[in-house]
Amino acid sequence: MVRAVGDKQTRTIRPDFDRSISIDFQGAKITSDTGFLLMREIDQRFNILSAAASQVDDPRSRRRTDHSLLQLLRQRVYQVAAGYEDCNDANHLRVDPALRLALGKEHKNGAGQSSLSRFENKILATGRGLRALEENVSRSADTLLRRRNKRRLIIDVDSTEDPVHGKQEGAAFNGYFEQVC
Repeated sequence: MVRAVGDKQTRTIRPDFDRSISIDFQGAKITSDTGFLLMREIDQRFNILSAAASQVDDPRSRRRTDHSLLQLLRQRVYQVAAGYEDCNDANHLRVDPALRLALGKEHKNGAGQSSLSRFENKILATGRGLRALEENVSRSADTLLRRRNKRRLIIDVDSTEDPVHGKQEGAAFNGYFEQVC
């Protein structure tokens, strides 16, 4: 069913990792990045990033850290998956309510650019860190594909309809919404 722009979707989603969260598709009342919550749901359901984090050594002093290794890994992966490929975006996103909930930070901010860059360069970029991430993402995708008897998996975490008119740069036809977005 194709919905016209402005049509109200009545279905509400409540993620298993925190049932107090409600995603209701009635406009951006709090955040425009609810995809962070859906990524957390997938991550937790298939034990992707917590398994990867458990295989990586954390050389930081526990007394001097504000963010766990798992929170840093989640923030970096979730941001990249949501289209924020540079760590520079972390300074803006660290206060986003959806990202904070997805990280388990609730009322505390996520990591800033400098913390994520140090994490990425000193911990994640090691051979062991990259292997752990790759193995756990592959394992969870393989499990899901076998369960569904499929050969390929497509995860679309931000299927926002933003129709364009004219020849705007970056616009393309979206088959799901059947228009140029």
